[in-house]
Amino acid sequence: LITVHRYEMFLLAKVEREMPVLLCLEFLHRVLDILHEYLGVVDEESIKESFSLVYQLLEEMMDNGYPMTTEPNALKAMIKAPTMMGRVVAAATGRSDFVSDALPDGTISSMPWRKAGVKYGQNEIYLDIIEEMDTIVSSTGKVISCEVSGSIQAVSHLSGIPDLLLTFIDPSLVDDCSFHPCVRYGRFEREKVVSFVPPDGNFELMRYRAAAGEMVI
Repeated sequence: LITVHRYEMFLLAKVEREMPVLLCLEFLHRVLDILHEYLGVVDEESIKESFSLVYQLLEEMMDNGYPMTTEPNALKAMIKAPTMMGRVVAAATGRSDFVSDALPDGTISSMPWRKAGVKYGQNEIYLDIIEEMDTIVSSTGKVISCEVSGSIQAVSHLSGIPDLLLTFIDPSLVDDCSFHPCVRYGRFEREKVVSFVPPDGNFELMRYRAAAGEMVI
């Protein structure tokens, strides 16, 4: 049994054979991220009220034990987000129709994380760099060891299919990176730049670790 604890709840996965534990943990966290995207508040009550929606999301996200569609934009193209009118109709008729009749654009493109035909009057993207520092300091104020763990959170509202490039002043400090699928990993290996076509909306661009040099506090 593999569990994660978020939103004051435990999400549990039953594993019947050997498998990468980190893959399972990442999938469980992705499930909770998707539920937060759809429900806003993730708790016992909201899951009970939207049981049909949660079931349909899990059915699309996993098939026969294998992760399938986990990108929010691709899921939203297949399963409609709940609305107040939809809840009223469901309460009155006893039916909940969340599944879209149209084939999602992501299933026929090489970029399943991005919707087709996105248009904005004002194009903008915001990047938040969130870092945590673990440090051991001696009694004389000398830093014995220091490691920084960080992530880059993005909010993208860009029209069309934008091709973006993120560069670092000193890329040698950035190590142990993990990226969103939109990042061209081969180019990062060659040139140490982050080249990507972003999803629409909120997403985590990358995680990384950085080793700090010798410092005195």
